[in-house]
Amino acid sequence: MKELFRDRKFVFLWLAQAASGLGSTFATFSLSWLVYEMTGSKMAMGSIWLSFMLPNIIIQMFAGPYLDQWDRKKVMIFSEWFRAGIFLIPAILLPFEVLESWHLYIISVAIGLAQPLFYPASMAYIADILPKDKLTKGNSILEGTGQLMTLLGPTLGGILISVFSVEWVLYILILALGVAGLLLMMNPSSKKQHVKQKESWFFQFKEGLKFFRVYPVLFWVGIMMMFINFSSGAAQPMFLPYITDELGGTAFQYGLFTSAFSLGMLGGSLLTGILKEPKNRKRVMLGSLFIDGLLFIGLAWTPYYWLALVFSFGQGLFAIMFNINNTTLYQRRVPEHLRGRVFSVRILLAQAGIPFGAALGGMFAEAFSIPLLFAILGSLIVLTNVICWMHPIFEKLNDHEIKDLDNKDFLA
Repeated sequence: MKELFRDRKFVFLWLAQAASGLGSTFATFSLSWLVYEMTGSKMAMGSIWLSFMLPNIIIQMFAGPYLDQWDRKKVMIFSEWFRAGIFLIPAILLPFEVLESWHLYIISVAIGLAQPLFYPASMAYIADILPKDKLTKGNSILEGTGQLMTLLGPTLGGILISVFSVEWVLYILILALGVAGLLLMMNPSSKKQHVKQKESWFFQFKEGLKFFRVYPVLFWVGIMMMFINFSSGAAQPMFLPYITDELGGTAFQYGLFTSAFSLGMLGGSLLTGILKEPKNRKRVMLGSLFIDGLLFIGLAWTPYYWLALVFSFGQGLFAIMFNINNTTLYQRRVPEHLRGRVFSVRILLAQAGIPFGAALGGMFAEAFSIPLLFAILGSLIVLTNVICWMHPIFEKLNDHEIKDLDNKDFLA
């Protein structure tokens, strides 16, 4: 791990992602705070989330195939500086008391368009600057840093609002996103493939999909994640009423519950970085999600807040262990000229279930109860992993063979 911190390119990327992570966390925190403060409506909170999520998914579908033709470094810089510029709107309007709720919806849509460009570009870029045998540890550091920002961001944002005002959160997030762009400027541009002829979006997206015919196990991992994230999307909006209504907790205890998940992800990232790479990747990946489902069921039946904290920590720990191994699996198998579009298809598959889960989860919890919802969601995760474990295609997760692919394999 020390070798990574001697690598100037990795250090600049690491610092940039740390600044970006803090800025992104502050962005979510400040938007939520402003919407609820201005409207007092829980429905408005849900609609602001959808106004971010829908353009997020759309931009991944249509922009992803072009990421391989663009300079990945410039894409990341654009994402950071565009978001910093957008948040100048509330930072300027708020002190003059002319900020309105419709401004926040415009900001949310704009952020939804720009933010999804950063992650697939950064995943592809790290594979440009690190050798393959350093990818697992590099991903662990970056994922862990991101979760640390997620852990500290809400607490720090709350302190800033309590002591100063929400404007200070806006100022710091603008500064953080701006600094992230400056740090990325110090790194070299990514390698670009020379394309002899212009290709349509449909052709490029189809080219990304065709990769999954070479590695079908990765396609089925994506389908599995659609079901897992359906459950996560259904549960996420219910955590606040779960803590306050079901367990009789306070807003502060809800914050601790959320932080426990992030702390678990940080611990899982550090653990994955320290341990040797698993020989049986199937056991680690599917086993992590299986335990995650059991912990979901535990949330449904525990009457104790402290035990819910333990379950939340465990969910974060096992979720990140799966994510890191899954990301490394892709990075080692996706050829350079397809990384951006394949990663975008992967993220699209994974996130497609989230909006449906959020919509159906709220309706189910309203009609029945949150504990019953959590029990069903946990059972769905467990059942999905049992089916995947028994299916022979998932044995390919342990296949270390990397096929030699070039443009001809996909243009044929």
